Amino acid sequence: MGAAGEEPARSELLSEMDARGVDRAVICPTERYIAVYNREGNDYIMEAVRSHPRRFIGFATVNPWYGDGAIEELERSIRSGLKGLKLHPFLQGFHLTHEVARPIVEACAALGIPVYVHTGTPISSMPFQLAELARGFPEVPFIMGHMGHSDFWRDTVPAASRSENIYLETSLVAVSLIRNAFERLGAGRLIFGSDVPRSSLACELEKVRAIEMSEEERRKVFGENLLSLLDRR
Repeated sequence: MGAAGEEPARSELLSEMDARGVDRAVICPTERYIAVYNREGNDYIMEAVRSHPRRFIGFATVNPWYGDGAIEELERSIRSGLKGLKLHPFLQGFHLTHEVARPIVEACAALGIPVYVHTGTPISSMPFQLAELARGFPEVPFIMGHMGHSDFWRDTVPAASRSENIYLETSLVAVSLIRNAFERLGAGRLIFGSDVPRSSLACELEKVRAIEMSEEERRKVFGENLLSLLDRR
């Protein structure tokens, strides 16, 4: 998975993907489009997907504080071809365990879509908070963005172990943490991510390639696991 809003330019992202042997990427709104201007951000992603349907898979974002408007925007985005939801509790100003999150996740359950959640920013998006939310919605796949980040790496695997519907996204963490998650949870629970443009696609690819695993396991991490979540609808 990668993250893209207005930057980098589509042509730059596609060129980098070609250079690194990446066939497709998940793109989603960033920054102010996550926090406030959800519709504008989602429209940008929709247009990018329409322009390059074989290369881009789009995730929408909505701020849960917008209430019914957030649910309507999510439904509009999914009808328009986006495939999942990204939540960023820190930028959107809510805790994963706050009741404001529940209606949005209920909508995701009804729509049959996965939820990518930025984690690792205290106090709103820590791994065990995601585990608590995920246990209440076993039918919804949750992707733990950045595996809890560096501050909460000790909690990542124990939290994911509590909820089998949590998958770990690999960007912005050390190779040793990805390897530990692979050894304890297996390849079926990992999803490669790059967090472009905040990280380097080349660097993130090399981190996962540095871990000894079979070709079948590598295929799961680099795409099959994510595609299986998108094929549930």
